[in-house]
Amino acid sequence: MSAKGLVVHFRRDLDDHEAERMIDALMMIKGVVKVSPVEAGYEDELNRQRVRRDLLDKMRALLGEE
Repeated sequence: MSAKGLVVHFRRDLDDHEAERMIDALMMIKGVVKVSPVEAGYEDELNRQRVRRDLLDKMRALLGEE
């Protein structure tokens, strides 16, 4: 498997100090070129849940489990 990038989603918001420590720790990993924070709000979580539900509905339809 080969990956060009990853997105990490935390269970809770990090304050500025925690975010800076996390960025520093991630930059120490071999091969990491760039780490940058992304501000997210509740809309992002709602969108993720909607997409997840849509995909599960499509998978169930393909499997005939409706």
